[in-house]
Amino acid sequence: MHRTLRTYFFSALSLLALNLSAQEQTEDKVDIDEWQTLKMEAAKDPFAKGNQFTINFANYAVEDWRYPLREGHLISPYGGARHHAGTDIKSFPNDTVRAAFAGEVILSGPHYGYGNCVVLRHANGLEPLYSHNSKNLVSVGKWVQAGEALALEGSTGRASTHHVHFETRVKGNAFDSEIIFDHKNHLLRYGVFVFTKQPNGSLKITSVTAD
Repeated sequence: MHRTLRTYFFSALSLLALNLSAQEQTEDKVDIDEWQTLKMEAAKDPFAKGNQFTINFANYAVEDWRYPLREGHLISPYGGARHHAGTDIKSFPNDTVRAAFAGEVILSGPHYGYGNCVVLRHANGLEPLYSHNSKNLVSVGKWVQAGEALALEGSTGRASTHHVHFETRVKGNAFDSEIIFDHKNHLLRYGVFVFTKQPNGSLKITSVTAD
């Protein structure tokens, strides 16, 4: 009889612990990013309500963004004769590649000539790509904060030297990251940017004065 009661008692304690653990995980998720979850859902298609959307970087605080490679310098800009879709930034092998903004990891792994790459989706509508990494440090579905480590700088894929190929994208369309980042000084451009989808699917980006 005592053994039966003891077994029941410990079973009840185990069940209670499991329920509390599940409740804590649910509460943590709600506390951390419930409001962001709604924004992230909208960010899947920022043009869902029309052919324009706006990002107001003028309202961003210092902790809301980070330069992707703290000690990096520009070695190849966007565009050019070879229609380069990103910005190549170089520092030293295995330097830490960081998230430009808070967001969700939607791709992490080897991807054709990009080598090891990470793609994030941000609540502001951007989906930047970080590639040629020697090692990815995040997995799909992970929520990261601005400045959080994503990968280590490398030369995987079609790369002749270690660097980060950084692409800023909207719905798969790349645009010049220099529009929103001052790469020379590692600064975000604190402006208001209007993204307009053209009839041919390309992007037009204009800077407007904040109210």
